[in-house]
Amino acid sequence: MKSSIGVAVIVFLVALGILLSDIAEDRSMSVKVTESVAAYDDWECGNQYQLDCKVIFETVINQSYSVQRIRYGKDFMAIKVTQAGISGWIYAGKGIQVSAEPNT
Repeated sequence: MKSSIGVAVIVFLVALGILLSDIAEDRSMSVKVTESVAAYDDWECGNQYQLDCKVIFETVINQSYSVQRIRYGKDFMAIKVTQAGISGWIYAGKGIQVSAEPNT
């Protein structure tokens, strides 16, 4: 019984470490927007069959944004950015340049 609890704790800690590593990797990226792009309320709005998506804000042209999270769907990459304290999801494609931020 005690060994199964220990195994469960170890599995939980490994999964948590993987999640935190993924978040840290996402946050090491930045996005430069070269065209005005709509930011949506949900990352799944990149799916052409997703209904009820709302535009939260329009990005500013030639602005760089820090990445909060990156999600992948079939045929799209959603990038969570923040503008004026509001978070929204933009989609990689024309007008979006994703790059790693330099280490400081």
